[in-house]
Amino acid sequence: MNWELIKHKFCRLVVTASLLLGGVMVSAAASGTMPLWAALLGLFAAVVMLNAACGILLGTPAAEPRRAVPARTSRPAVQLFVVRGGHAA
Repeated sequence: MNWELIKHKFCRLVVTASLLLGGVMVSAAASGTMPLWAALLGLFAAVVMLNAACGILLGTPAAEPRRAVPARTSRPAVQLFVVRGGHAA
């Protein structure tokens, strides 16, 4: 197994665990079996886990993105005229 495959499998496991943790925290707080402060602390931990997994999967950005070169136009500029007709005249 290469490092990329292991990294992706581990991050998928972390994301799944954090989503399950968030669901358990919300349902436990809604039923009253867990205090609200503990549920908020658990949801914060789930968000931190998701952020870490996404940061690992995204990696580092490229050194410098390529800039688009504007296309050169060989046609002359067109001058527009306003023509009034019909009821406006």
